[in-house]
Amino acid sequence: MSEVSFVMGEPTAALRGAVGSYAGYVERADSVLVRREMAGSRCVLIFGWGAPIDVVDARGPANGASGVASFTAGLADSYVETRTAGTASGIQLDLDPLVAARLLGRPLGELANHVVGVDQLDGAGLRELRQLPERLGAAGGWPERFALLDRALAGRLERSAPPDPRVDWFWRRLHEAHGDMAVESLAGEIGWSRRHLATVSRRELGLAPKTLVRILRFERARAQTSRAAVQGWAAVAADCGYYDQAHLIRDFRQFAGHTPAAPVNA
Repeated sequence: MSEVSFVMGEPTAALRGAVGSYAGYVERADSVLVRREMAGSRCVLIFGWGAPIDVVDARGPANGASGVASFTAGLADSYVETRTAGTASGIQLDLDPLVAARLLGRPLGELANHVVGVDQLDGAGLRELRQLPERLGAAGGWPERFALLDRALAGRLERSAPPDPRVDWFWRRLHEAHGDMAVESLAGEIGWSRRHLATVSRRELGLAPKTLVRILRFERARAQTSRAAVQGWAAVAADCGYYDQAHLIRDFRQFAGHTPAAPVNA
């Protein structure tokens, strides 16, 4: 049996547009609680205290993490499972990858398909982030916790350099189109070769352009579950740019670990 409660918070005005909502949570599980987390276009950053979490990647232990309450994950081209028992509390942020790179002080290529404990983050200026879980856990309530986050994140962004404008442009264009764009034409507009764009994309975002296209297209299809219940997944597949329904199903199996019609945490 498990029970979870959420408290949502909005970052200060100076952070809006760079950082999304704060999701504070308290979760109690009498036995091991298993959840499946799908691949997506956002990077997860969790500052937690209480019961630790195991993040299990089917590709091997080097991709996941064991016994972490606070961790971050780069973009991934597969799903993972989280396992926890007891009482866990924390705040989750789902970050744009270029913002995550600035906060963490490293290109996302270093975190692709990996989970890293916050206490293992090294580099200049990251001491405050490593200390945040303890400070958040000791705070007097959620408003105080969200205010602590505001100050820490704003400080990190102020001290970090903005991303390369060409990488930022590429990512925004791809994201706004939900992946429905030809990578070759984007490379031409930037003035790079396809090969150079792929190299930069892997280094700065963690994944190759065509993998990013597939993930964004998958997210668009996943958001149309209600429509699929009426019109069928074949219609959704056609609208989202898949060759056919079988093509959509293959991506769901890779990125979500199940078929479109299966329960999310089956």
